[in-house]
Amino acid sequence: MNERRIFVYGAGGHGKVVADILACRGESEFAGFVDDREELWGGRVMGFAVLGGGEWLRGEAEYSRVAVALGVGDGRARRRIAECWAAWGVEILTAVHPRATVACAAQMGRGTVVMAGGVVNADARVGLGGIVNSGAVVEHDAEVGDFAHVAPRAAIGGASRLGAFSHLGMGAVVLERVCVGSHSIVGAGAVVVEDLPDGVVAMGVPARIHRRLLSEVESVSIVAS
Repeated sequence: MNERRIFVYGAGGHGKVVADILACRGESEFAGFVDDREELWGGRVMGFAVLGGGEWLRGEAEYSRVAVALGVGDGRARRRIAECWAAWGVEILTAVHPRATVACAAQMGRGTVVMAGGVVNADARVGLGGIVNSGAVVEHDAEVGDFAHVAPRAAIGGASRLGAFSHLGMGAVVLERVCVGSHSIVGAGAVVVEDLPDGVVAMGVPARIHRRLLSEVESVSIVAS
């Protein structure tokens, strides 16, 4: 069996941070970036080669051991990538920065990334493809849904919940035992003091619904798909 090679899928800003996690962990198997933007092919990002796009990687996976770390920030794109590569037998990596803190009793979904300074405390759960960004905190017994994003310096209080595909903006806070629905966006610096439904944009202190992104029926349909 050939030696495993690790690639970061996505050579943009988020991908750079994911690649830095691998570098800081001393992952000698890290072989470079994969990105579907042809203008990047053959170039270098952070000194690592951009080797090709998805079709190139699929070809590599047919005869060698390949693992992928999700380097794309958009939750829906992360889901598409993860589902695609899992169907083709490619390993989806979970990447935790060595200067992050993840409790022994925390549960981490496949494809999750935890950036430098991130904290995931006891009995917290982060779903598939989640992002706990730089300095973010997921407190005890809290839940981050599949492909959700806790932005830098944001915090989720104990036993609270951030729904699937939702985004908690930079420096925002969800208080203890408060739930944010799926496919919702909480603006930077907001403080969520009461439950928010699916598919809304909320901002302010305390956070108030600014507008709706999806009807309730559409939101439930997407979450279930």
